[in-house]
Amino acid sequence: MAAAPDVVEAATEANKRGLPDLRARAEMALQQTRPEWTSIRTEGAIPPALIAGQQRLIDAAPDLRTALWRTVRDIHPAMHAQAKLEADGALEGLLRIPRSRINPAGPVFVRPPADADDDLAMEMQVRGLRLFGILTAVQLDRIHERFQPDEVEMTVALTHKTVLPKPRAHTLAHAFCYYWLEEFDAAACVALPQVEQLLRQLLRSQAPVVSVARGQSPGGVDLMGGLLQRRPKAGYPADWSKALELLLVDPDRGMNLRNDILHGLTGTPPRHHVAHVALILQAALYLLSHAHGQRTPLGTTA
Repeated sequence: MAAAPDVVEAATEANKRGLPDLRARAEMALQQTRPEWTSIRTEGAIPPALIAGQQRLIDAAPDLRTALWRTVRDIHPAMHAQAKLEADGALEGLLRIPRSRINPAGPVFVRPPADADDDLAMEMQVRGLRLFGILTAVQLDRIHERFQPDEVEMTVALTHKTVLPKPRAHTLAHAFCYYWLEEFDAAACVALPQVEQLLRQLLRSQAPVVSVARGQSPGGVDLMGGLLQRRPKAGYPADWSKALELLLVDPDRGMNLRNDILHGLTGTPPRHHVAHVALILQAALYLLSHAHGQRTPLGTTA
């Protein structure tokens, strides 16, 4: 349910003119509407031209390994789309007031901490991830159609001497083969531990990821959530780090696939199951592409 256009216009104009009191009054008026306006009800249709463009990227790759790298980008599209909407002013007025600032119980203006996450932005990013997963599935299918790779060829393409040695590359290759056989649960269960280990190996030189037993402390290893939080500090792009958190370990507003799948918390596969598994495989390719020197230098953006 959308708020009245005049209220939205008032909040937008007050924001532009630097009139915080007027904006606060407009925001309180907005609170008297139902908060469902923050929900985006449709996933949206992907234009055929966009799908064809993703397929052409694979068709133009000279070999299997290059085709695999072309399923990932330097800047994550779901994160980039949100930043672009904000920069273009597309979220002015109503959409710039996040759900966390609306009090459905009454017209008392509630301001969260300055660093609080914007619920609407997070929701849009998760929906963007799902759409991006569909495009990734299109590309993975095209790779299979064009190259028909078996597990040996995939192992060769994925192997990295230090980050993904041949035995573990062989395991990850199995995940891709399971995916192409439409054994999606098996693909996810095989790929997720490899994604976690790839994170660990990439961060090993920048930060300690294994603690040894000392006295009463039994020692241990950092798990995926902690590893992802360390990535930006180690110089890795923040947009992909945030996307991987939403995809794999965020239990509140993200997809939380790592925890749900590996802890056996999923039952019937969700509607977006194929796209979810495609994103897990893409996460492995993205991390591995850093080891193979396919991404921009650490700490830079494309």
